[in-house]
Amino acid sequence: MKNFNEELKIEDQGAGTILCALDDLNNPGSKGFTVGQRPRLFVVRIGNSIFGYFNICPHRGTPLDWKPNMFLTRNSDSILCATHGALFTIEKGMCIQGPCKGTLLSPIRIKLENGLIKLID
Repeated sequence: MKNFNEELKIEDQGAGTILCALDDLNNPGSKGFTVGQRPRLFVVRIGNSIFGYFNICPHRGTPLDWKPNMFLTRNSDSILCATHGALFTIEKGMCIQGPCKGTLLSPIRIKLENGLIKLID
């Protein structure tokens, strides 16, 4: 059984690398990953929509999560930088509140295919 309180470490198989199944994420929910030697990343699920970003705050370059997989606010309506309290939209990664207001999280290209969340690149 997987421990979803820890970030998953996955072998990098390039395009098509499977991160997890959609059903592995709460709805709404988030999950962090390390894929090979790539920078850390995370995925957010809202219904059947998925959004992926690098786990790097544009303000200071720190990870967004204090605890593994804790990327969302209590209401699960925004992404939260635990270091500075910045809030980002889930759909676009735009900072709407905090020291980096107006900047964007760096997106990762992912897709949902047959119930699996995969890297595109």
